[in-house]
Amino acid sequence: MIKLTDKQEKFCQLVVDLGNQAEAYRQAYDVKPTTKDNTCANNAYKLLQNNDILTRVEEIRANLKKANKIDKQWIIDQHQEIIDWYKELKQLAKQEDISDKDKKRVYMLKDLIKGSDFRGSLDSITKMLGLNEPEKVKQDIKIEIIEKKRD
Repeated sequence: MIKLTDKQEKFCQLVVDLGNQAEAYRQAYDVKPTTKDNTCANNAYKLLQNNDILTRVEEIRANLKKANKIDKQWIIDQHQEIIDWYKELKQLAKQEDISDKDKKRVYMLKDLIKGSDFRGSLDSITKMLGLNEPEKVKQDIKIEIIEKKRD
Protein backbone atom coordinates (compact mmCIF):
# COMPACT_ATOMS: atom_id res chain seq x y z
CA MET A 1 0.00 0.00 0.00
CA ILE A 2 1.13 3.52 -0.77
CA LYS A 3 2.29 5.52 2.25
CA LEU A 4 0.41 8.79 2.49
CA THR A 5 0.13 11.29 5.29
CA ASP A 6 -3.01 11.08 7.43
CA LYS A 7 -4.40 14.19 5.73
CA GLN A 8 -3.66 12.84 2.26
CA GLU A 9 -5.40 9.55 3.11
CA LYS A 10 -8.40 11.41 4.53
CA PHE A 11 -8.51 13.55 1.37
CA CYS A 12 -8.54 10.41 -0.82
CA GLN A 13 -11.33 8.84 1.21
CA LEU A 14 -13.39 12.04 1.08
CA VAL A 15 -12.89 12.49 -2.67
CA VAL A 16 -14.57 9.12 -3.16
CA ASP A 17 -17.21 9.58 -0.43
CA LEU A 18 -18.23 13.13 -1.32
CA GLY A 19 -17.56 13.18 -5.04
CA ASN A 20 -16.40 16.77 -4.59
CA GLN A 21 -12.66 17.37 -4.62
CA ALA A 22 -12.78 20.91 -3.26
CA GLU A 23 -14.98 19.90 -0.33
CA ALA A 24 -12.77 16.88 0.30
CA TYR A 25 -9.78 19.21 0.52
CA ARG A 26 -11.67 21.60 2.82
CA GLN A 27 -12.56 18.79 5.26
CA ALA A 28 -9.29 16.86 5.13
CA TYR A 29 -7.05 19.87 5.64
CA ASP A 30 -9.19 21.72 8.21
CA VAL A 31 -9.46 24.79 6.01
CA LYS A 32 -10.74 28.01 7.53
CA PRO A 33 -14.36 28.86 6.67
CA THR A 34 -13.17 32.11 5.07
CA THR A 35 -11.02 30.26 2.51
CA LYS A 36 -12.36 30.75 -1.00
CA ASP A 37 -13.85 27.77 -2.85
CA ASN A 38 -11.52 28.48 -5.75
CA THR A 39 -8.49 28.09 -3.48
CA CYS A 40 -9.77 24.72 -2.22
CA ALA A 41 -10.47 23.57 -5.79
CA ASN A 42 -6.96 24.58 -6.91
CA ASN A 43 -5.30 22.85 -3.96
CA ALA A 44 -7.38 19.71 -4.51
CA TYR A 45 -6.38 19.72 -8.17
CA LYS A 46 -2.71 20.01 -7.19
CA LEU A 47 -3.03 17.09 -4.78
CA LEU A 48 -4.59 14.93 -7.46
CA GLN A 49 -1.60 15.59 -9.71
CA ASN A 50 0.42 13.52 -7.22
CA ASN A 51 0.50 10.01 -8.68
CA ASP A 52 0.41 8.34 -5.25
CA ILE A 53 -2.74 10.24 -4.27
CA LEU A 54 -4.44 9.59 -7.61
CA THR A 55 -3.54 5.90 -7.40
CA ARG A 56 -5.00 5.71 -3.88
CA VAL A 57 -8.27 7.37 -4.99
CA GLU A 58 -8.55 4.87 -7.86
CA GLU A 59 -7.80 2.02 -5.44
CA ILE A 60 -10.55 3.15 -3.05
CA ARG A 61 -13.03 3.46 -5.95
CA ALA A 62 -12.11 -0.03 -7.22
CA ASN A 63 -12.61 -1.52 -3.74
CA LEU A 64 -15.96 0.23 -3.42
CA LYS A 65 -17.12 -1.07 -6.79
CA LYS A 66 -15.97 -4.56 -5.88
CA ALA A 67 -17.69 -4.45 -2.48
CA ASN A 68 -20.93 -3.30 -4.06
CA LYS A 69 -20.57 -5.62 -7.06
CA ILE A 70 -20.97 -2.73 -9.46
CA ASP A 71 -19.17 -2.86 -12.75
CA LYS A 72 -19.72 -1.74 -16.31
CA GLN A 73 -21.74 -4.83 -17.21
CA TRP A 74 -24.01 -4.44 -14.17
CA ILE A 75 -24.73 -0.83 -15.12
CA ILE A 76 -25.47 -1.82 -18.71
CA ASP A 77 -27.79 -4.59 -17.46
CA GLN A 78 -29.72 -2.11 -15.33
CA HIS A 79 -30.15 0.25 -18.27
CA GLN A 80 -31.16 -2.68 -20.48
CA GLU A 81 -33.88 -3.58 -17.99
CA ILE A 82 -35.30 -0.05 -18.24
CA ILE A 83 -35.22 -0.28 -22.03
CA ASP A 84 -36.97 -3.67 -21.96
CA TRP A 85 -39.70 -2.37 -19.63
CA TYR A 86 -40.31 0.60 -21.90
CA LYS A 87 -40.55 -1.68 -24.96
CA GLU A 88 -43.00 -3.92 -23.10
CA LEU A 89 -45.11 -0.91 -22.11
CA LYS A 90 -45.23 0.27 -25.72
CA GLN A 91 -46.20 -3.20 -26.92
CA LEU A 92 -49.00 -3.54 -24.34
CA ALA A 93 -50.28 -0.05 -25.16
CA LYS A 94 -50.68 -1.03 -28.84
CA GLN A 95 -53.01 -3.92 -28.03
CA GLU A 96 -56.73 -3.31 -28.51
CA ASP A 97 -58.12 -6.11 -26.37
CA ILE A 98 -56.12 -6.20 -23.21
CA SER A 99 -56.68 -8.49 -20.23
CA ASP A 100 -57.07 -7.22 -16.69
CA LYS A 101 -53.70 -8.75 -15.87
CA ASP A 102 -52.07 -6.81 -18.74
CA LYS A 103 -53.86 -3.60 -17.69
CA LYS A 104 -52.34 -3.95 -14.22
CA ARG A 105 -48.95 -4.52 -15.85
CA VAL A 106 -49.36 -1.34 -17.96
CA TYR A 107 -50.17 0.76 -14.88
CA MET A 108 -47.26 -0.76 -12.97
CA LEU A 109 -44.87 -0.09 -15.86
CA LYS A 110 -46.20 3.46 -16.29
CA ASP A 111 -45.37 4.12 -12.64
CA LEU A 112 -41.88 2.65 -13.05
CA ILE A 113 -40.77 4.05 -16.37
CA LYS A 114 -41.03 7.21 -18.41
CA GLY A 115 -39.93 7.97 -21.94
CA SER A 116 -37.11 10.11 -20.57
CA ASP A 117 -35.81 7.09 -18.61
CA PHE A 118 -35.74 5.09 -21.84
CA ARG A 119 -33.87 7.83 -23.71
CA GLY A 120 -31.50 8.38 -20.79
CA SER A 121 -30.66 4.68 -20.64
CA LEU A 122 -30.01 4.52 -24.36
CA ASP A 123 -27.81 7.58 -24.10
CA SER A 124 -25.86 6.16 -21.15
CA ILE A 125 -25.23 2.81 -22.84
CA THR A 126 -24.22 4.55 -26.06
CA LYS A 127 -21.67 6.69 -24.20
CA MET A 128 -20.36 3.78 -22.12
CA LEU A 129 -19.73 1.69 -25.21
CA GLY A 130 -18.26 4.61 -27.17
CA LEU A 131 -20.91 4.37 -29.87
CA ASN A 132 -21.84 8.04 -29.90
CA GLU A 133 -20.39 10.69 -32.16
CA PRO A 134 -17.98 13.05 -30.42
CA GLU A 135 -19.84 16.08 -29.18
CA LYS A 136 -19.02 19.14 -31.22
CA VAL A 137 -19.12 22.50 -29.57
CA LYS A 138 -19.28 25.55 -31.74
CA GLN A 139 -17.63 28.60 -30.31
CA ASP A 140 -17.74 32.02 -31.83
CA ILE A 141 -14.84 34.18 -30.78
CA LYS A 142 -14.69 37.82 -31.65
CA ILE A 143 -11.38 39.56 -31.26
CA GLU A 144 -11.29 43.28 -31.55
CA ILE A 145 -7.97 44.99 -32.01
CA ILE A 146 -7.85 48.62 -31.07
CA GLU A 147 -4.91 50.58 -32.35
CA LYS A 148 -3.83 53.58 -30.35
CA LYS A 149 -1.75 56.30 -31.89
CA ARG A 150 1.13 57.67 -29.94
CA ASP A 151 1.78 61.35 -30.02
